[in-house]
Amino acid sequence: MRNRLAFFVTVVIITAALLGGWFGDRVSAGPPLEKDTQVLLKTFTEALAVIQANYIRPVTSETLIEASVRGMLRTLDPHSSFFATSDYSRLQEEQQGKYYGLGITIRAESPGSGRVVVVEPPAPGTPAYKVGMKAGDIISKIEGQSIEDWDVNEDVIPNLKGPKGTKVNITVERPGEPQPVEMVVERDEIPLFTIKYAFPLESGIGYIRLDKFSETSSHELDEALKRLEEASLKGLILDLRDNPGGSLSQAIEVADRFLAKDQLIVSTKGRQGREPHEYRAPRGRRYMYPMIVLINQNSASASEIVAGALQDHDRALIVGETSFGKALVQTIYPLDGRRGLALTTGRYYTPADRLIQRDYSQGFYDYFYTRAKVESKDRQQKQTDGGRTVYGGGGITPDYEVTLKADKLGRLIDRRNLFYDFATKLTTGEVKSDVKYDYSGKKLSAEEKARVKDELDVTDQTLSMFKQYLQEKKVAFSEQSFEESKDLIRNRLKQELFLLVFESDREGYRVALEVDQQVQKAIELLPQAQVLAQNSVARQR
Repeated sequence: MRNRLAFFVTVVIITAALLGGWFGDRVSAGPPLEKDTQVLLKTFTEALAVIQANYIRPVTSETLIEASVRGMLRTLDPHSSFFATSDYSRLQEEQQGKYYGLGITIRAESPGSGRVVVVEPPAPGTPAYKVGMKAGDIISKIEGQSIEDWDVNEDVIPNLKGPKGTKVNITVERPGEPQPVEMVVERDEIPLFTIKYAFPLESGIGYIRLDKFSETSSHELDEALKRLEEASLKGLILDLRDNPGGSLSQAIEVADRFLAKDQLIVSTKGRQGREPHEYRAPRGRRYMYPMIVLINQNSASASEIVAGALQDHDRALIVGETSFGKALVQTIYPLDGRRGLALTTGRYYTPADRLIQRDYSQGFYDYFYTRAKVESKDRQQKQTDGGRTVYGGGGITPDYEVTLKADKLGRLIDRRNLFYDFATKLTTGEVKSDVKYDYSGKKLSAEEKARVKDELDVTDQTLSMFKQYLQEKKVAFSEQSFEESKDLIRNRLKQELFLLVFESDREGYRVALEVDQQVQKAIELLPQAQVLAQNSVARQR
């Protein structure tokens, strides 16, 4: 029970940080403590001394005091958080949009393993790209030491990161290579892009995925809209799914790109007696076109501010699942020793005066993991500019609810990395089918890439061979389950083929959107979003 509780507390702290988003400016710690508080602190220091002198094993002051601060914050709300030195450094990296390291995205090779797989091709110019690292490479050693028993977050990542200009020796196992590859990688500054995908889905329909809100988000959005030729857009899908939030100032900047000048974006209210603060669009949009915003259960905080503002002003239709429901505002207070405190100092309200914060009175575990659905009749009701009913008290409710179907067989195959393994066999020529797949390691011209994109498909014969491969690997499934998941399995295998052939996860991601029900529904609803946008403009005249 003690281990389970420790695990839960750690996860809650991390989840609170990820779903929280940090809104206020960094400010210094508050005024001196009152005399009564100073007297009470004597009890605390006495308890600390007794523990250190008599507990069954030695325990440091740092461990006890940091745990005490975390316990104190847990009596307040789910999003007030304490950051130890390493956590505070990661928070600063997220906010500033950069870190120093190799420039790779990794995951554990298998649950509990310290060995990590590079899951995306390194971006050109990054240290990993310069030494020839590829998607699918497995990092097995760092500085000659096996990392099999290392913890990915506590040991592997900190050893891969480091000051700019320093070097790290890593051993890489590569599919198809008989011997491990030794690499010496010089660390450098790595930008943390918040917009990784921005491209046209169809003629005139743009798609932008915003993963989080950091200091660079609004600039990245401007660049993405420029590449999409915003002036000629017939529609835009803004994907905020799994976006945990971030900077309030960046949420305002992003919403400003789509709203009219001076329209209210969000208001914040703090302690009783303190004036509410309104944030309005400072510049306003340049172009008007139909918009769809995608959200899901993990869209929180700053992403809910943007979605709520666009919904309340009838600027966009919201599609997907009800969002997380986080409307608590945190201010960051730096503490001594490069530690930090994120303290809830207010609540935010959408332009229609909705408070979308979910109830957390039943405990933090239920708040983060259960997420019981609140019926619309039990929720606060407000009106958009055009008179549509919207709801508070439990996240942003989409205008059109679309829940993604669970694909249990696909997840099982993914966990064992079998999509990637089979795709590797196809692209290296180890397995041959009725379509040419063996393009691995070949440099393709622009014309060849265009042709291969059209030809590179998962045929019925290839799918049948993959099914046989799964049986050989003793994956348990029935004929019915395979048939039900067939289209998703075909698409998932195609994603891996595109990743390996074009050495770009962008192309594989575009393939994934072909079967993304929420994206496809968004495309279908663009004509209705057009009517909504036209009515919104008419009201502003």
